[in-house]
Amino acid sequence: MSYEEVQTLSAFGIPYTETRYAPEPTDLEIPIITIEFKPKVHPRDEYCYDQPQFVFTDVVVLCSQLDYCQINQLDINSELDHYRIVGMKLVEPRSKSGRLTDAPYWLYEIECLTRRRENRVVSEEELIAHAEISSTESRYEL
Repeated sequence: MSYEEVQTLSAFGIPYTETRYAPEPTDLEIPIITIEFKPKVHPRDEYCYDQPQFVFTDVVVLCSQLDYCQINQLDINSELDHYRIVGMKLVEPRSKSGRLTDAPYWLYEIECLTRRRENRVVSEEELIAHAEISSTESRYEL
């Protein structure tokens, strides 16, 4: 049990601290860290900024590997490489005047969890969340 100081009071001139006892946080109560930023927007930009589809530490697979396994009827559990998102980059194609020339998009740095491979950078369209593959039951500690 941990405790948290709530307030310091005084009764008859004697100060005392009121405390509240609380259980230790569980995995479900671990705080979530959110990183927010405000992109530089030109007044005449015609594009919007989409939220990223994946976040840090999400487990994903490559769509190309999944398609290959499905076309060739291979066992997804043994053939698919699982990756973890370890980096994110917002790409904003801009002209010299600062206007967006194309829609902004996200790139992800992924780290292979199933084999020893170098990290690689891929686009959002190349990935699918591990949780979306219903027939896969991972045997890896994710």
